[in-house]
Amino acid sequence: MIRSARLAAGLTQLELATRARTAQPAVAAYESGARTPNLATLQRLLGACEHDVEVLARPRVRRGAASLAELGQAIGEDREHGRERDALRLLFGFADDFRASSRPGRTALIREKPPPTGDARFDAALAGVAELFAAEGGLPAPEWVDEPDRFVEPWWFVASRPAFHAYVLAHTPAVMARHGVFMAREVFDRA
Repeated sequence: MIRSARLAAGLTQLELATRARTAQPAVAAYESGARTPNLATLQRLLGACEHDVEVLARPRVRRGAASLAELGQAIGEDREHGRERDALRLLFGFADDFRASSRPGRTALIREKPPPTGDARFDAALAGVAELFAAEGGLPAPEWVDEPDRFVEPWWFVASRPAFHAYVLAHTPAVMARHGVFMAREVFDRA
């Protein structure tokens, strides 16, 4: 980063060292990775190259994890194109991303309200999933889960065969059932 900034500014290592009030061997060591500057030194060196430093802190989430808000958008697109099974897979796959994220990352994954998917069933399911995993992670459920458009009637039994309804009814987590969405807990418990 220091080398790129120095070259963009058209400076030699000696010119940068002079501007940043340090020695040229120190600049060379930072650029080669032999030494690591602290934040103040990094700001001074990059400032001497006419670059600003921004520090960004993001909660750790599993690589490639999508928040429920992002899933809501993707589910809406899948539904528009007749891909309901893909939309369901996104819902079920959220469990892995949630569980593999840090506590702050988990909060970030459920915090933002998903946009309407165009299907009340999926809108309710997203709220149920948020509540389910908030409880699992010891987190407060986001406020958006209680909005009126996050409940569905008639109830949605995700298993398409009526023969499975009794089993699903008995094995659906209470927070999912509260939203009118019935799916057995094990769809979220893959090995």
